[in-house]
Amino acid sequence: MMHMWFWFGTDLGSFLFYGYKVTSTIALVSTCAGLIALAILYEAMKTLQFKLHRITKGSLINKSSNNTESSSLLYHLVPKLPNFSNPNWRKIGYWIVEVAHYSTHTIIGYMLMLAVMTYNGYICIALVIGSTIGYWVFSPALLNLNMTELREKYNSIPCGPVCADAVINSERRQSTVSIVAEQLVSEINAEIHAVSNA
Repeated sequence: MMHMWFWFGTDLGSFLFYGYKVTSTIALVSTCAGLIALAILYEAMKTLQFKLHRITKGSLINKSSNNTESSSLLYHLVPKLPNFSNPNWRKIGYWIVEVAHYSTHTIIGYMLMLAVMTYNGYICIALVIGSTIGYWVFSPALLNLNMTELREKYNSIPCGPVCADAVINSERRQSTVSIVAEQLVSEINAEIHAVSNA
């Protein structure tokens, strides 16, 4: 029976795959444990996808910096015999690994979505627990990778005399604003204490 509302029961019948039946409490508990692990894996794969993307992007940037006028011709890009030490093959390998990882990540995401669509409360709670644990464990690494990439982009922007002067002036404006804000807070605190003492 297909439920269209949240329900709490142990008899799910066939679950996700033909022949996999969840009809007892033990089967439901082990299914929930498996889904928790799958949700944690899904969150971990987000971080790994970002790392793989950076590796692939790095291989493209390194290759593009070595370009010459003759290297852009088609016969220089595709060797006659496979030379697996060639940077082009490595670049293709990185791309294949990234695409395969993305496909696996997407399949796991759809499986988790289909599990939620059973509307079973225990399944949904298990997926929330797994996603929360995965996010708690892997989001600092993902945030660190994002911040590293942002710093690299910021440091790669050339800054001339006009840019440097604008940065210095913005720092002065921020410090002036913070001084005025501190003075206002001090005055408000003084007024509050004066009123409370009177």
